[in-house]
Amino acid sequence: MNVAAYLQAAAKVRKDEPAVIMAATGESISFFDLDWKSGAIAKGFAMDGINAGDRAVVMVRPGIDLILVMWACFKAGVIPVLIDPGMGIGNFLGCVERTRPTVLIGVPEAHYLSYLTFWKWPALSRRVYTVKRAGFDGRTLTELIGSPGVDRPRVVDPEDNAAILFTSGSTGPAKGVLYTHGNFAAQVTSLRETYGYRSGQVDVAAFPPFSLFDAALGITSVIPDLDAANMAATKPEKIAEAITKYGAQNVFGSPVIWRTFAPWAVQQGLTFPTVERLMIAGASVPPPLIAQLRSLLPNGDVGTPYGATEALPVAAVWGREIEAFAARSLNGEGTCVGKPAVGVEVRVLRRSDEPVLDEQEAEWLPQGEVGELCVKGPVVTQLYVDNMDANEKAKIPAGEDEVWHRMGDLGYVDAEGYLWLMGRKAEAVGDLFTDAVEGRFNPTCGRTALVGVRGEPWLVIEGAPDPAKAAQVMASGLVKRVLFHPAFPVDKRHNSKIHRRTLAEWAAGQK
Repeated sequence: MNVAAYLQAAAKVRKDEPAVIMAATGESISFFDLDWKSGAIAKGFAMDGINAGDRAVVMVRPGIDLILVMWACFKAGVIPVLIDPGMGIGNFLGCVERTRPTVLIGVPEAHYLSYLTFWKWPALSRRVYTVKRAGFDGRTLTELIGSPGVDRPRVVDPEDNAAILFTSGSTGPAKGVLYTHGNFAAQVTSLRETYGYRSGQVDVAAFPPFSLFDAALGITSVIPDLDAANMAATKPEKIAEAITKYGAQNVFGSPVIWRTFAPWAVQQGLTFPTVERLMIAGASVPPPLIAQLRSLLPNGDVGTPYGATEALPVAAVWGREIEAFAARSLNGEGTCVGKPAVGVEVRVLRRSDEPVLDEQEAEWLPQGEVGELCVKGPVVTQLYVDNMDANEKAKIPAGEDEVWHRMGDLGYVDAEGYLWLMGRKAEAVGDLFTDAVEGRFNPTCGRTALVGVRGEPWLVIEGAPDPAKAAQVMASGLVKRVLFHPAFPVDKRHNSKIHRRTLAEWAAGQK
């Protein structure tokens, strides 16, 4: 079914209750209004010549307008294309050129960009503005909402295209991931069954795109006062205020937010008794941070879902399990990411960069051996858009309408069925893996990064030079050299995933 049917169902139950609240301004929209306004926009699309199957680049700031636009696209069968502008203007425009959108829905600045770089948008023929434009063609969201009539969700098959979401490009070229309505529906089901989300709850969504799932789950989404382009600058008191004011049962954000929030809340003597689950995603999370956050939740726990743009969620683990396995991480056994989520199957492929053309040809490894993690299931996307080379390298055909997705992560499955992450395949230095090495030193040295310099394993420690830390690392015999860097380069999406290639280039130039 059309994934927008979930919003319809939630609107029938929760009606005038708030679906989205902007904590900074108090602005909100009810489930009823979110449903009918997105339907009105979908009707306006049709009247304006924006049809099912059209690709629409969406450049709308996180908030109510973005959520309205996404649900309108789903209802109309229009395919929203989301590209992270944080990847840099050149990479962003490269993604646009490959996607060949026919529609642009965005803030005025986005339209100005498209006019200035018109050769990158050769198929663009329709425009929608978030606010009144000055002398340009195209209508505004407000004008579309005023169109006569409302569209209900278009009837679709589970295999019909629903959206194109680009990867962050933090460990390689950004790729457009093609989502179907079936993928989104499976994600809603998996989130509900794996993590216990319930209609009527409140979620402080410090990663604003998660608000789309909140609406589908019948959950009120509170978007806290933060800068989505620089989450590292988020003030912990703003998160705490949103949790307390709205009695949130759920909180979701990237590690960079919680690294500041946890020590601040401990120092303030705060606890958050309403919170049942505090979710962290975007990068590996050290056990000491998990323990500190758990101390703030007398009635809840910390979850660190594992997945990727191509497949989410893949595995689920809770803080109580992570703390129990902390000694294994210190021993270099990697990061435990839990057991497979509902409906997900996991296998481990022998480490290789070569394509695998059929699952029968794949060299699957036994329990306990480290290789590339591969996943299959209804939440797993099947294709990258217009990228045959990436599809050959990342997808393994597995019968009719199924594929194994190669996660690009190295890991293994232990005797109890837990998945252990060892690090990105592309970032391994010989037989040393980032999570395995860094997990030994992060608890005592702070954030560290394993990099390869001229084939040698070096460790970079974030912060001011500290001879004691350097001595501790060198005594292990694992690396050839230790450097200190004032602030690691990280991805723009989560402000947490370390750009190790950039760091390696920097390290190579140091004396």
